[in-house]
Amino acid sequence: MLRLGIVDFDSSHSIEFTRRFNHVGVDRDQYVDGARVVFGCPGSSTMAPERISGFRQQIVECGVPLADEPEAMIGDIDAVLILSLCGAAHLERVRPFLEASIPAFVDKPFACSVEDARAIISLAESNNTLMFNSSALTFSAEMIEFRNRTGQYGAIHGAVSYGPAKRAEHNPGLFHYGIHPTEVLLSLMGTGCEQLSTVFSDGAELVTAQWADGRVATLRGNRQGATAYGFIAFCENAVVHQPISTRFAYRNLCREIVTSFESGQPAVDNSFSLDVVKFITASLESERRGGEIVSLASEDTKTQ
Repeated sequence: MLRLGIVDFDSSHSIEFTRRFNHVGVDRDQYVDGARVVFGCPGSSTMAPERISGFRQQIVECGVPLADEPEAMIGDIDAVLILSLCGAAHLERVRPFLEASIPAFVDKPFACSVEDARAIISLAESNNTLMFNSSALTFSAEMIEFRNRTGQYGAIHGAVSYGPAKRAEHNPGLFHYGIHPTEVLLSLMGTGCEQLSTVFSDGAELVTAQWADGRVATLRGNRQGATAYGFIAFCENAVVHQPISTRFAYRNLCREIVTSFESGQPAVDNSFSLDVVKFITASLESERRGGEIVSLASEDTKTQ
């Protein structure tokens, strides 16, 4: 049984993950075996400090003792979940654990700059310690089913991903709710996005992206009207339109967390998480330039 610690209680993931690992307050079909949250640090928040006290009480009711500082958990946990709502907080939150060679899951958004994303990956590699990041939507039941049918559908030539893209200070652009349709799109298309352009309005944004092999894909982030998740995949043998439910997304992600920590192999490669950050920073730059095409490589070199 893996002993997990969680850091920062300003996201609902703090209680939702704890309930699934500790088998408290959720239906049995949401249970995740193989790990238990045994320690938590409520931490602080730049985005939603008012949420911490409520989630703190719920987590205590799940039988989880609390630490005043994240580092106080070192020695009593086998792995850590960095669940801060703000991506900019993740580098400093995960640093002491990676330096202590404690495997880590870093919640979405992985980071809010390419520089921070590279620094986290470098910390993990230099300490030879597993670290990975993912949106729960990547492991929704529908995404898993689609991947299981790729032999039937054939190669993916393009895709459209859609979902809510509500914005928030400190998680700019698609780094907030838009992280989910972004990760769905890149999960379908793979790494290697070369350039993109973004059209922005108050109600929505549309990102048109081109991959190095010439394939083109689109992301629509919605802030007005219905904001369900889903995708259209243009495959060799089929055009697949798939709405996405969040029903089992947390459970499935938590299962992947356990499997990754047990096997030492990350469920999501760090190169993918880095590409997601490059994609969103390039989208923000295109938005600032009024929809100009922006190269992901040019955004990356700003941090070199």
